[in-house]
Amino acid sequence: MREYLLYVKVSREPLQAYVTPCFQVDQDFWQEREGCQLFVIGRTPSLAMAFLLRERLNQYLQERHTGKRPVTEQALSGMRQIALTCVRESNALYGQMVQDEKTPESTWFTWKESENESIDTDFSHVRVDMVQEVMNLLAGRALLLEEIERLLQMRDIAVLDLPQLLQQLVLVGQAKWHPGVSMHISKSLLRHSLTLECARCGSGKAKIELTSCHTCGQGCAYCTECLGMGRSKCCTPYIMVPAQAASAFKAGHAARLLWSGRYSRDQEVAADRARQFVVKRWGETTEFLIWAVCGAGKTELLFPSVVAALEQGEKVLIATPRKDVVLELAPRIQRVFPDAKVIAVHGSSKEKWEDCNIAIATTHQVLRFYRRFFLVVLDEVDAFPYHQNPVLYRAVARAVMNGGKLLYLSATPPRYLQKRLVTTRKSITGRTSVNLSSPSHVLLPGRYHGHALPVPQICTVSGLDKLLAAGRAIPYLCEMLKTSLDAGRQVFVFVPRIEEVPRMLGYLHEILPEYRTFMAGVHASDPDREEKVLAFREKAVKLMVTTTILERGVTIPGSDVAVVGAQAPVFDEASLVQIAGRVGRSPDDPQGTVLFVQSYRADAPQAAVRQIMQMNELAQRLRHGKKMA
Repeated sequence: MREYLLYVKVSREPLQAYVTPCFQVDQDFWQEREGCQLFVIGRTPSLAMAFLLRERLNQYLQERHTGKRPVTEQALSGMRQIALTCVRESNALYGQMVQDEKTPESTWFTWKESENESIDTDFSHVRVDMVQEVMNLLAGRALLLEEIERLLQMRDIAVLDLPQLLQQLVLVGQAKWHPGVSMHISKSLLRHSLTLECARCGSGKAKIELTSCHTCGQGCAYCTECLGMGRSKCCTPYIMVPAQAASAFKAGHAARLLWSGRYSRDQEVAADRARQFVVKRWGETTEFLIWAVCGAGKTELLFPSVVAALEQGEKVLIATPRKDVVLELAPRIQRVFPDAKVIAVHGSSKEKWEDCNIAIATTHQVLRFYRRFFLVVLDEVDAFPYHQNPVLYRAVARAVMNGGKLLYLSATPPRYLQKRLVTTRKSITGRTSVNLSSPSHVLLPGRYHGHALPVPQICTVSGLDKLLAAGRAIPYLCEMLKTSLDAGRQVFVFVPRIEEVPRMLGYLHEILPEYRTFMAGVHASDPDREEKVLAFREKAVKLMVTTTILERGVTIPGSDVAVVGAQAPVFDEASLVQIAGRVGRSPDDPQGTVLFVQSYRADAPQAAVRQIMQMNELAQRLRHGKKMA
């Protein structure tokens, strides 16, 4: 069982407390650098407790010992008493949280006071080349100690004492470390409390599970929010190593773009605005939004920005909320950047530990990156699970290296992002309208093929659920589906919940029996999900009943859309705009039918129709000669 030492450094600078897993490493480092004295306060197996004591002791030293007075035995005794009091208080507060009367308070956390005796006498220096090799491997990553150990094993790198090596990186400022779950004591007039927070995902008490740990033998806690990526615990070191200033890959070589497509006039302007944002390394803004309607060619708009980053020798991350999009996007990006190393990073990916020029990753996997990428592109910022998820906000922001750029890409950006990055203006009549561009955004309201977005039709059917349950025909819906299928078109039928997929499929089997062998249903937990979607792409399936998992990222030429139950909360304005955007994406078939069937008049379908009509109006004005601002 490893113990963590708390010590005080006495030098020309004000007194300060430190935590180390290898005291001899710190002793040699400070002796060589400053010739100073170190006084051990004590030790504990709980890393979170050690950091809590460091915080408490530094607060005390800042208030009482800011000068350069010598440290007496009486002063050291006072510091040890402060640490002991904090441990006792933590034991009591933790015990209250656990509410376990059988366990004595004093046994949750152990603390041993120590004199300045020789510690770690078997210490041996780690080779400099080994330190550099590990630092290069970890650059731009944020990992638990267990993850680092596995990564080193995969690369056949043998390190005798990994914490010792990592502590050397921490002391020279090339790495940071924290307990996986940290503890703090919050004080108030009424009561004190112990607050817990995950260092990896930032989750607080509601997502933290208390436990008696077999690793540290202490009261401990782990985070349930990011448990799928490994157990972040109070006793597990969490190591963050920022990336170096430039990529290990050659700059110009990876930046070659092999794309035969051509931009429209408005696409060219939008793509260049984003490129200029990336080129200005130290510009006033570090965030930029490409607001482009469904079917505007958003992925292609990124190409100049990616080239600009690669030409500077930097790395690029494209983060997207869903694994399906990662699997589709990675080969597309590799084709147009043939000389770049492109990797796909998701939960089951074998490439997640590899170095690269361009990483295509799910937003959850971005939690493992730290200050690694100069350009981070967040695709579909409004989509689940990223939208309104503070864990993933934190992950994406932390993946951007210092001085780097964060570029948002969306057809339906959330209101908070519009408010922060999109500028507006008022006309003489007082009407507020969105500017087409600014230093922090560009708006592309038209599709690449120049045709308008299909405007949805809204149909309100009283007693919709009862009609479906009784198997009775809904004339407007059945007519729309039969017309589309008879014309050789494919149809998406969206429903709000997973359990409604088989019900709707059974209903359609009865209503349209001639097409029942060409129908399928799919949802997020469907084990045959990928095969069914592939069959839909290959036209073996003509009608697909689905939840919102297919609202974006899937393009089926010659398709129409029906949303049954459009009043459901899951179908908000952004979701319905995205669903409508499945139709008319091909220049060979730019038209199509979009039908919203609701059981009562709801706000979201109306708002989605208004947004689509506004974009069509703005795009029409642009086509009639007005250039982008």
